[in-house]
Amino acid sequence: PQRSRSEREFTVDLKARARLQVDRGLHELSQEGAARVRLPDEWPRPRVLQPVRIGRTLRSGDFFFPDTGQNLHRRENGFGYAFDYTRNGRNLVLDASGIGRTLFFRTAVGFQTRVNYNNEALFVQYTTEPRPTAKIISFQIYDKPSILFDWHGRARLSNNEVQAQVKLRRQAQIGLGVDNGYERLFEEEFGAKRQAGVDCIVKNDCTFAGASDERSTYNSKVYAFGSVTPNKKLRLFLIARSLHNSFDFDFGAGARYPRVSPSALSAARASQAGLCNGTSPPAVCNAPLDPGPGSVFSMNTNIDFQPATPLNFNLDFTKQRLRRNDTGLLAFDENLATFRTTYQFTRFIFMRGRIDFDSLQANAKGQFLFGWTPNPGTALYVGYNDDVNRNGFNPFTGQSEPGLQRNERTFFIKISYLFRRSVGG
Repeated sequence: PQRSRSEREFTVDLKARARLQVDRGLHELSQEGAARVRLPDEWPRPRVLQPVRIGRTLRSGDFFFPDTGQNLHRRENGFGYAFDYTRNGRNLVLDASGIGRTLFFRTAVGFQTRVNYNNEALFVQYTTEPRPTAKIISFQIYDKPSILFDWHGRARLSNNEVQAQVKLRRQAQIGLGVDNGYERLFEEEFGAKRQAGVDCIVKNDCTFAGASDERSTYNSKVYAFGSVTPNKKLRLFLIARSLHNSFDFDFGAGARYPRVSPSALSAARASQAGLCNGTSPPAVCNAPLDPGPGSVFSMNTNIDFQPATPLNFNLDFTKQRLRRNDTGLLAFDENLATFRTTYQFTRFIFMRGRIDFDSLQANAKGQFLFGWTPNPGTALYVGYNDDVNRNGFNPFTGQSEPGLQRNERTFFIKISYLFRRSVGG
């Protein structure tokens, strides 16, 4: 007899692996499990349920403990998880995902952005039926709410992003997005956590300046973007964003843009007055971190031009600027530019060039390469790299250097050849 949906079965596949790593005095045991759920064919389609991954680490190494402000060599357990469920329809897409890491979770490879968090998100997108001959080919809108909280249940981040875009002729599209959220910072994320009975407020040597050990703000972002391909040779893209109440973490941005928080400015004035040179400087000279919200403007544009089949030019430009609300000063203002070009003489011979410029570092890097790859395993590369500063700072001493100064340059030749040899008769 036919069973009801609630009685239908599903299949669960389980996988697990363990790894023991001993490297530079670190002992690490990691275990990972994955579960994939296959729903019965009778259930509504289409749907995709990605593996639910659960990981555990046991590591002996150096860990930072905010309660004491010390790095201690300990053996600690860590736990992490990740899941992603997607349901794709003709017009509607639903996705629910999450990822979490405990305080002592560590990964052996890759880049770990933060620990002690859970990040859960929902994504809902609707797209109209495409009409290739119409002026507006299709319309798309999505909503993406998300929340990030730690294992103590304290909210750290929450956002709700809504974006709408239309696709037009000539492979053009324009869109607009709004993102409203809340962000909360805790002192223990940046250093030692203040303890009861400790007079770090009076001494002005807490991790955060002032009486509070946290900072929070509501923020908002508005952005617009567009792209167009007017012909086969040219493609243009532009996106611009305006953010209000985005945090400046008060780390500074090098010698060109020192810290501009009230705490740092008070310490700078005291230093200029000669108060911080003695053996017992006043508390104002300590300058603890003082994160605060500010206004951010950022934009990116990309131009891709291919005048002929073997020749291609690409120019990418990015600007980012943050100005604090409390002091009205720039935390940083950075321009990044990248120019790339490639010429394919034949199927096996090419030349490639790239120039990168960073205004924050007042630095330009050039990379130029000639390549010949007649067959797999056989190749010849001739290259030249250059690294220069203009009115910048020495990368080793940090001292200001007027004019054009070369940091390094490299000329290289790389040759490879694959010897083939048959064995046997």
